[in-house]
Amino acid sequence: MVEVKSFKGIFYNQELVRIEDVVSPPYDVISEEEMSSLIQRSPYNIVRLILGKKENWIKTAAANFNAWLEKAILIPDSQEAIYPYYMEYTANGQTRVQRGLIARVRVESFDKGIILPHEKTFSKTVSERLQLLKTTQANFSQVYGLYDDKNNEIFSFLDPFVNTLPPFIEVKEETGAVIHRVWRVVDKKAIKTLQELIRDKKIIIADGHHRYRTALVYKEEMTKQFPEAPPDASFNYVSMYLSNLNDEQLTVLPIHRLLPATSLPDFSLETFIKTAKQFFNIEVCEEEFVFWSRLRRVGKKEKAIGLYCQDTPQKFYVFILKGTNWADDLHPALKNLDVMVLTKLILKNILGLSEAQLNQENFIKYVHNDQKAINLVREGQCKVAFLLNPTKPEQLREMVLSSHLMPRKSTYFYPKILTGLIINSLKL
Repeated sequence: MVEVKSFKGIFYNQELVRIEDVVSPPYDVISEEEMSSLIQRSPYNIVRLILGKKENWIKTAAANFNAWLEKAILIPDSQEAIYPYYMEYTANGQTRVQRGLIARVRVESFDKGIILPHEKTFSKTVSERLQLLKTTQANFSQVYGLYDDKNNEIFSFLDPFVNTLPPFIEVKEETGAVIHRVWRVVDKKAIKTLQELIRDKKIIIADGHHRYRTALVYKEEMTKQFPEAPPDASFNYVSMYLSNLNDEQLTVLPIHRLLPATSLPDFSLETFIKTAKQFFNIEVCEEEFVFWSRLRRVGKKEKAIGLYCQDTPQKFYVFILKGTNWADDLHPALKNLDVMVLTKLILKNILGLSEAQLNQENFIKYVHNDQKAINLVREGQCKVAFLLNPTKPEQLREMVLSSHLMPRKSTYFYPKILTGLIINSLKL
């Protein structure tokens, strides 16, 4: 049973700051260059609370957080609320609206089958996030969760609230690509209805696996420290952004794999293609737009991997899997994933790369932007790009419900929810 609660969110005082100057993307997609830009944008940008380069940056973040509260740069809500959060954006030339809501959700261990992961986590990242959580006692960003709601009951209920009131937070990204809007629902009857509508769902973690794992560890430690704490103690909950897995407005982008020459010093495209023909039918495209069109079209019914290589800059390749007998030891849910075909069959089997190599920092470059992936090869920064179709929502559901995990960086949910819109203080 999913337990959702309203809470007194903390948000920026828009009388004192310009909201566009103080929010940021999630910490795990911010480059060093972007971090510097965000820091320069405002002395109150949320990046100062979620990332740092110096050894004592977490203590500094906590001091900043407390100071901003004292100065009323950040202010707590006067009432407990659930916060509808909609993102308007463009994908494939169409305007879409990704609908979600921010609430506190009871932290549950994965073995209960209520909240489910789809990727592995790494202890080093969890350790740093745990230190930040302990020191600040706040969730500065949300775990992104998806639930199954085939009849769209939750947002059919929420839309009238959203459509009759202006948002109290509205952020237009610099590029104009995404407009983020947040509302408040404080009506207790409405909140109770939402709680009942969500209660019987399962939540799949889309983004924020490390944040959720951190919340799990924190809950375990606090439960040991305070065994007499009530069930509704704040450490039993984590701030989540919840959206409908069945929403047609949901956009999942692929994450392409690029390998620099240092990772494949002996790579021969001719030898690779000769070996790959055992498993794939291989098509050659001489125009980039023809290649992408073909890869997308074939990918609707078959498992297809694209390839672009420095050795043949005028050619693009589409590798179409011949059958499913390439991995008899794999669960059917795993066999259906293009990213698993790439990881297990191409990278490990044909190229002979080890698990340790694949997990080595900077061995593989992960890029979700199609054109950037091609350009990195053209510019000589990478030797070869393996190009993917996006994972389908139904594949994600099948994977998770069969208790399997996908290879790391298999999905890129777009748009990314902003950090700093609604903060969940564990002191309130």
